[in-house]
Amino acid sequence: MIKILPLVSLSGALVFLITSIHPVLAEEDITRHLICPCECAMIISTCDCPTARQVKNEIMHLTNSGFSERQVYSALQKGYGEGIIAHPDRIGKTSLWIPGILLVIFLIFVGYIVSRKPNPGVIPIPGREKYERQFQEEYRNFILELEDK
Repeated sequence: MIKILPLVSLSGALVFLITSIHPVLAEEDITRHLICPCECAMIISTCDCPTARQVKNEIMHLTNSGFSERQVYSALQKGYGEGIIAHPDRIGKTSLWIPGILLVIFLIFVGYIVSRKPNPGVIPIPGREKYERQFQEEYRNFILELEDK
């Protein structure tokens, strides 16, 4: 029993340290993705200005209150605007790709239509033989007239 007591107290202390470290690590992880709202425009994890310290305190307060990382980001965006997030979500921004994709598809279609050349042997010309005979006859007459002069 006496040998187990130090193990239990050691494991209890270890659990306490791990649970107390988590908010600090979460704060550090969250601050790496935030820009300081003051004029310095640095990442909050590396900024030492009073505004950055205030934001860090807010983050610690929110994480200690049980807020998830996404909820902390949402709360900070409501308080400081979208400019505080260093890499904002692309949700809603994908609609900007749609006109470009449609334009590319349209240009490919137009390029395909323009590059297709009809095969002249396939298109029937009505009375072709008649016009060929007429051309040959007029050509012979023209040559004969040139030779006579």
